[in-house]
Amino acid sequence: MQERIIQCAIQEIEARGVRFTMSDLARRAAMSTKTLYTYFPSKEALITNVIEDSLQDIREREDQILHDRQMDLAEKMRQLLALVPNSFARTDLRVWFELKRYYPEQWKLIEEFNRQEWEHVRIILEQGVEQGIFRKIQLPVLIQMYTGGIEQLIDQQTASNPQMTISEALDAMIDILLGGVLATKTGEEGKK
Repeated sequence: MQERIIQCAIQEIEARGVRFTMSDLARRAAMSTKTLYTYFPSKEALITNVIEDSLQDIREREDQILHDRQMDLAEKMRQLLALVPNSFARTDLRVWFELKRYYPEQWKLIEEFNRQEWEHVRIILEQGVEQGIFRKIQLPVLIQMYTGGIEQLIDQQTASNPQMTISEALDAMIDILLGGVLATKTGEEGKK
């Protein structure tokens, strides 16, 4: 039952953002609000559970990417940097802004994860440097650029494209982080 409630909560987040009500969720889950509160004492507890489950899913996906023998290092790096919780991947930046603004305790879980979960990236980066695929860089600077970029995308969501999903925003940011802004010598990027 708890898993069903979480899946319904994810659907509510996709449909309404994090500002859905527990009554909305109870209707979607086809149960009374009273029954819903027996599983989750508050909306904050529910959102915490959704985030914790999502972050665990990301950890598992990081391990899969790291150990995928079919994927080259550049693609592994791209996929590691692009990982977002499945339950929030299709949501637009507005949802992330609302989560940060209205649920600061739950947002801290995401911030802490973003600060700490860099071991897989470090491993891929070191392997890539060793193989001549990546330049040697300062990982702490990459981390600051990445986390700062995400923060700015979320905080400035109303000024840019509020309908852009977090996945689309990350893909655009990662293209710049990994590819830079210089065109190749053949000028291919300049022609796009």
